[in-house]
This record gives sequence, C-alpha cells and structure tokens, in this order.
Amino acid sequence: MPRDGSRILSNLQSPAVSIVCEPCGRRERYAVAKLIDEHGAEAKLTDLLWELVDCSKSRSTNIHDRCKAVMGSRGLV
Repeated sequence: MPRDGSRILSNLQSPAVSIVCEPCGRRERYAVAKLIDEHGAEAKLTDLLWELVDCSKSRSTNIHDRCKAVMGSRGLV
C-alpha cells in the first residue's frame, strides 16, 4: 500500500472490478489482470477510476454537477 494509504490494483482479490454511475446509467466491468498489465500493479484505484471514466463532469467545479461514478469489487482488501 502506498504511503498515502490509497488502495492499489494489487490489493484487489477479485478477478474483475466494476464502474457504475447511476445518474448516467454507466455500468462497466474490467479484468483486474488486464488493468495491471496496462497500468501497473501499483496504480491507485482513485486515480484509475477517473482515468477509466474520462467524464467531463469529473472535473466540474459545481459539486452538484460532478460525475458520480464509483468503483466496486467484492475483493477489496
């Protein structure tokens, strides 16, 4: 685990991770092994979420208009 306490890809024990955004209806699944190959085992999940979502609302200055995507996995340590 990095010094800042962030979860990283190698913390995942599940073979897949999901990204869901209820307001826009987004639902995606990613294979953890493929994400590790592409981004490295030390990739922070918080940074990876916004990289994968690539939503213009993720950088909105209006707190009520921000992207509401979340990453989930049953195998988080």
